[in-house]
Amino acid sequence: MKLDKMVLANAFGLATAILWVVCSLMVALLPNFSWEVMRWWMHGMDVDAMGGWNLNLFNFLAGGLTLVITAWVTGYIFGWSWEKVSRK
Repeated sequence: MKLDKMVLANAFGLATAILWVVCSLMVALLPNFSWEVMRWWMHGMDVDAMGGWNLNLFNFLAGGLTLVITAWVTGYIFGWSWEKVSRK
């Protein structure tokens, strides 16, 4: 099976978009639980000083778009790197 860097990049982007929507839904529907999960992921750091959630349409779209672009670029670079190091 040959690795195709475009397919990999698209898969990274799609998977990230799906996770972004799920995460945003969790924040909107279960904000207290989401806050606790963030605390767990930040190694128990006191995140209360950060304020609260500010989930609105602009933050959802801007955050999601920049995250998906970053994931796509990461997937492409990973695929390119894979091609370079797997050549014999």
